[in-house]
Amino acid sequence: MLPRSWMEAYINFLLRFRWPVMFVVAAATLLLSYNLKNMRVYTNFFDLYPPNHPYIQLYQQYRRMFGTANVLMMEIECKQGDIFNVDTINKINYATLQIVETSGVNPYQVRSLTHAKMKNIRIRGAIITAYPIMYPGPPKTPDDVKLIKKAVYTNEGVHGFYVSQDNTAALITAGFWEEGVDFHNLYDRMARIRQEVEKDGKHTVYISGFPMLYSWIFSYKNYILAVIAVTMLIIVAMLWFYFRTFTGVWVPLFSGTLSSILALGLAGYFGFNLDPLVLVVLVLITARALSHSVQSMERYHEEYHRLQNKQDAIMASYLSLFSPAIVSILADGFAILTLALAHIPLIQKLAYVSSFWVFTIFISVVTLHPIILYFIPPPPHDPKAGRRFSDKIYNGVNRAMVKISQGNARYVVLGSFSVLLVVGMFFSRDLKIGDVSIGKALLYPTHDYNVSYDEINREFVGASQLVILAEGDKPGVIKDPEVLKTLEKFQRYMEQQKLVGGSITITTMGRRLYQMFQEGIPKWAIIPDNPRDVGNIFYQFLNTLGADDLDGFIDKNAQNATITVYYKDYNHETVVGSLDIARQFIEQNPVENIQFRLAGGLLGILAAVNEEVEWSYKWNLILVMITVFVLSMLTYASVVGALIVMIPSIVAQPLSEAVMYWMGVDANINSLPVAAVGIGIGIDYGYYVLSRIVEEFQRFGDHEKAIEEALMTTGRAIMFTGTTLTVSVIFWIFFPMKFQSEMAILLTVLLFFHVVGALAFIPGVVSLLKPRFPLPNKVMTLILFCIFIPAGTLYYFDYANLSTLGLLAVIVGVGEHLYATRQNIGMELRG
Repeated sequence: MLPRSWMEAYINFLLRFRWPVMFVVAAATLLLSYNLKNMRVYTNFFDLYPPNHPYIQLYQQYRRMFGTANVLMMEIECKQGDIFNVDTINKINYATLQIVETSGVNPYQVRSLTHAKMKNIRIRGAIITAYPIMYPGPPKTPDDVKLIKKAVYTNEGVHGFYVSQDNTAALITAGFWEEGVDFHNLYDRMARIRQEVEKDGKHTVYISGFPMLYSWIFSYKNYILAVIAVTMLIIVAMLWFYFRTFTGVWVPLFSGTLSSILALGLAGYFGFNLDPLVLVVLVLITARALSHSVQSMERYHEEYHRLQNKQDAIMASYLSLFSPAIVSILADGFAILTLALAHIPLIQKLAYVSSFWVFTIFISVVTLHPIILYFIPPPPHDPKAGRRFSDKIYNGVNRAMVKISQGNARYVVLGSFSVLLVVGMFFSRDLKIGDVSIGKALLYPTHDYNVSYDEINREFVGASQLVILAEGDKPGVIKDPEVLKTLEKFQRYMEQQKLVGGSITITTMGRRLYQMFQEGIPKWAIIPDNPRDVGNIFYQFLNTLGADDLDGFIDKNAQNATITVYYKDYNHETVVGSLDIARQFIEQNPVENIQFRLAGGLLGILAAVNEEVEWSYKWNLILVMITVFVLSMLTYASVVGALIVMIPSIVAQPLSEAVMYWMGVDANINSLPVAAVGIGIGIDYGYYVLSRIVEEFQRFGDHEKAIEEALMTTGRAIMFTGTTLTVSVIFWIFFPMKFQSEMAILLTVLLFFHVVGALAFIPGVVSLLKPRFPLPNKVMTLILFCIFIPAGTLYYFDYANLSTLGLLAVIVGVGEHLYATRQNIGMELRG
């Protein structure tokens, strides 16, 4: 713990120089609040990508050439009959033109049956012609439509790709630049297209793809604001119910608001944007500031009615609260900051903003509260008097906690935590990163987006793509017959997977063109062995189609080409298995002058994100536990004390993953940071309870009396703040997005677990072990030597992980406990 003289000096400094301190805080707040205008709530797709991952670097290098993976898909389906009628073809053309004119679209990456890039390749004598399938313009008669239908059946890459196998639906695809999507405009434009196409009652429109997914998310902006507003109103009502004074309401709200302004102002200064999917975390952190404020107010009220002197009460209360408040803020802040270990801008921005938000609690509560309490009138009620209705509720609950922490009930609590740890560790093994499509992870299965996603996958080759690049070392290398045959072989190899709906490469059209040269005889649908024949094919391609029409398959210099594999759905096994299969082929089929590089398309990006999230999440947990352990050791000067306060968080980690597995929550870039914040942010309760037990033990010299006094005072405030934090997230359960609802349920479970851990588990363990705090300096030196020297050795030889370090801490903790027990027995004998 911090030396008492330091804490007294700081509090005296605040009270003596209260006006200058308030001026500095006000100036900093005004300065940062000016940057609130730069704060934006939106999703930058590049924030979702780990920029240093080789898949993302490949994608960034070639996306201008081969197109973006950020693809919107629109299906137009006829309710009766097929699409080959004048009205439907014209509706497809209308929707295509509207999409081309949408802000942020890559016009070279729009494809549909009626788009000019969709060619009808024909041979007339020795001449190849390539006109748009819808040539010379939109059909006016059934005869015009017949020509379009014939072109669909006689050209590769159309039927199954842009026209369904049963001819009842057509697909329009459009790539959007990540940096240019206006979600509000896109949502409104798609709604207008759908309304126009469906107004005759004969057609149904389905829209899917990443741009549409995030447009849906942003369409809930007003709903998000409404949930936040209702949450704040309920918190205000709870503060009034607990304190029954205006001061008890406005002071915590002031603390939460000040922390919010400082944190959001800093985010605005650095130009950080906030993703709407993580707003629930920020609401939780704001409630965390309120809870620290409530702890402060409650202890001050208690000390004032004991001492009857305002300044003495401020000094006494903050001398007691300073250490647990500081260690709580540091533990929360650094635990969240470790999220920045992930090289994903979205998570790093969340880590920086959220950790700074937590650190501002030192200003809004620890620094300003003594000054605020100096100015405001003293509290009218004694919190121990029990006159308020809220007193009766919280006192009754905490008396029950006192009974649970003593006698045989404590064994039940300890046994329950042990069982939960084992159960959590068992089921957490089955949780996989990215096990469902991102749309089904964020939205309910019956949501329009997921219905559209399933429909497009059912009717066409697949809504998700994996792109493999064949990178040549010189221009023209793709024209080599052996290279083309290897591309085709790779293509067929990838098609063996279960969820693959189809694939396409430059060889797909090359075989068709060569067959046409050979009078359409099917057996000539091959890649010729003669380089001259291949050269003729490419010559005809480039002179007839033009390089721009082939940009999705091959570059202008014939140096690089793509293999695009379409998937009807994906999960963890699909993403990982696809890349493993691709690597196997690459290893077994080396090609001279060509290097196959992985991986682009949606699946390539998801693989990069999932790999980064999985790696960073593991190390994030290790860093969180080490950080909390070191801070706890410094606070309590005891391994036993550190382990006691950490065990609820240690149990919560695998338990949270087990709950995610039971609920079917996908572990991904959005959910794992929220879960990590929920695990770390609940440790505050343990610090406040254990610190109060230590304080009361020094006064009473009896563990049972210390536990009772701690639970009936600090425990009351923890019960209230635990309820407040739960309320801050519980209304998200009713949010129309599956992700927000599931995260609210998960955080509610974790917060409840941490409250139980602080009010039942920690007192029960203290009652059972009767530890001695703090240990003598020489013993602490020996303990630190016994932990960090072996830990450093294990780390050097790469044997260290969370389990080995945890086991080492437990062994040392047992040794410390035996030492403390011996000292206690000796003291009793001397007494």
